[in-house]
Amino acid sequence: MVSQREEMDKGIILHGFVPVRGEPSERSEMTSQVLFGESYDILEFNKEWSFIRLHFDDYQGWITNSAVSRLIQDDTPPDAQRIVIAQTAVVTREKTNQRVLLPAGSVTGITEKNDFNLNGELFRMAGPEQYIKPDPSNDLEPIIQQLISIPYLWGGRCGFGFDCSGLTQFLSRIKDVKLPRDSRQQAQKGININFMHETMQGDLAFFDNAEGEITHVGMILEGGRIVHASGYVRIDRIDQQGIFNVEKERYSHKLRVIKRPTFA
Repeated sequence: MVSQREEMDKGIILHGFVPVRGEPSERSEMTSQVLFGESYDILEFNKEWSFIRLHFDDYQGWITNSAVSRLIQDDTPPDAQRIVIAQTAVVTREKTNQRVLLPAGSVTGITEKNDFNLNGELFRMAGPEQYIKPDPSNDLEPIIQQLISIPYLWGGRCGFGFDCSGLTQFLSRIKDVKLPRDSRQQAQKGININFMHETMQGDLAFFDNAEGEITHVGMILEGGRIVHASGYVRIDRIDQQGIFNVEKERYSHKLRVIKRPTFA
């Protein structure tokens, strides 16, 4: 039995990440993830599952109730928000002295002492090099180098595994750009860039299939390069035709459109 909430509850994730599934079943496909520090609305629930809407990108799906923590208080004002950029980082939960492994993409509210309050609890992080404040001026190159070879994971949007749109959403978030979850939705945002020589770091390149449907996205870097998740996080060459895979000596993805996202 599924119940709808008369008064909407809010939740927060205090684990590394929680799978978001299309149906309330462990057998259902993971379509996305909720990461540590991210909050959400609980729209419906039953004995074992909750149907949620993530606050960051409005993505909806089912998460297991064992991962649900009610949002008691929001301790992190937007200007104090930090994004974990190390592939993995460790925080200590002060109340229990429990260590929590955080993947890249997790959200914290770091202070100068590398500690933060989340939902009324104190957490401590090892060092400042593991996180960054979202800002349009952030240079993505050193962050991307830490992500190379992370495996492709359908529904993944963190350092344990990315799908193509999860990777671009994460990297854009570091630039303080808020993107939808899926590549087709991302392709509807921003302004068109007509030529490769007009591109800049952070522009998104979208690729289609034979039917003209957007099926892949990557982020353009300087020097005619693109970072994308295809098998794993990798950097390839890109031109007006598409992505050229140097290893296979052929084009792997056909370019459809280039977009420049706008800041959040």
